[in-house]
Amino acid sequence: MDLDLMTANDFENLLKSESGHYYIGRWEYFKEVLKILENYKNEIKMVLELGPSLMPIVKNSDLVINPREDQFGTPTELNVKKYSFDATTKPWPIKNKQYDMFIALQVWEHLDNKQSRVFREVIRISKMAILSFPYKWNDQGDEKLLEKPGYRAHFDIDKELISDWTLGIKPKKIIEIPRTGTKISKGPRIIYFWKF
Repeated sequence: MDLDLMTANDFENLLKSESGHYYIGRWEYFKEVLKILENYKNEIKMVLELGPSLMPIVKNSDLVINPREDQFGTPTELNVKKYSFDATTKPWPIKNKQYDMFIALQVWEHLDNKQSRVFREVIRISKMAILSFPYKWNDQGDEKLLEKPGYRAHFDIDKELISDWTLGIKPKKIIEIPRTGTKISKGPRIIYFWKF
């Protein structure tokens, strides 16, 4: 399969959507993920993305969609294979090394303290993986944010915690993305890329 990658124009359309506020500042790490995908496109035929919100970074990738409703939406108009299961359960209904690339952007912190379990499945089903995480966010005194369901999961993520989540397996590449706005939710991000 030829990779059908998200474009800057696709991203601009996401910004204009009803959920546009969610996407503000995300192009800074999206474009770094796109560079990795471009660099390895000759090795990638099948892609699986976990929790892509409205549009996956590879538009013709297969998707893992949580059966519970996602407050940030799910792709609806794509004619791709969609698995509906909770990623924290195992085994996934996917064959060993079925995918060349696995992608999960800003999802890992939401895996209910089962990140290492999920990462074992990623290693089993894929040859490469790209994950992005919030990086070293702090609450900056904003107690209201901490009261939002699931929001606390974004804080205090550093390389040591990421190493725990990913079984200490050293990535091929790490890319740090600086803060993209004044809101806490626009804090720094970090991207990890592995070849297994």
